[in-house]
This record gives sequence, C-alpha cells and structure tokens, in this order.
Amino acid sequence: MIKGLVSALLGALVVAAIIAGIIYLFFSDMLLSILGFAVGGLIVAAIILFAIVFIFALVVFFALFYYMAEKKPEVTPGEYKLEEEKGKNE
Repeated sequence: MIKGLVSALLGALVVAAIIAGIIYLFFSDMLLSILGFAVGGLIVAAIILFAIVFIFALVVFFALFYYMAEKKPEVTPGEYKLEEEKGKNE
C-alpha cells in the first residue's frame, strides 16, 4: 500500500513539474520561439517535399508522352487464328 501511495505521489510530482515547466516556458516567451522554430521547419519541409513531388510528376508526365510516341504497336496484315493470339494460356 505504501508503494502505491509513493508511486501516486511521484506521478503527481512529475505531472506538476511538467505543467510548471510549460507555464515557465510560456511566460518567458521561450515556448513561442520553440513553436516558431518548429512551424518554420515544417514550412521548409513542406516546400522541399512539394518540389520533389513536382519534379517527379513532371518527369513522369514527359515519360508518358515519350512512351506513347515510341511504343507503336506493330500490326502485320494476315489471317490469324485464335490459337495464335498472344497472352492467352502461356
């Protein structure tokens, strides 16, 4: 029973210390600068990620047209039977 009371008291002290630390940071304007730094980092990361995705999409877009222009089906005239059809039962 004493272990439980000591654990509850220790947990309450830890929570109180965390809350006191946050209040201290809030009133010393340190929290504002930390959050500003984090938001600035997120904005820079979003811009970099957008640039990477945009470049990748641009390359894929032009590759699609290159693939469509280069890969023309070769159809030779003639009579075909159903057994000569490719892609079935191979």
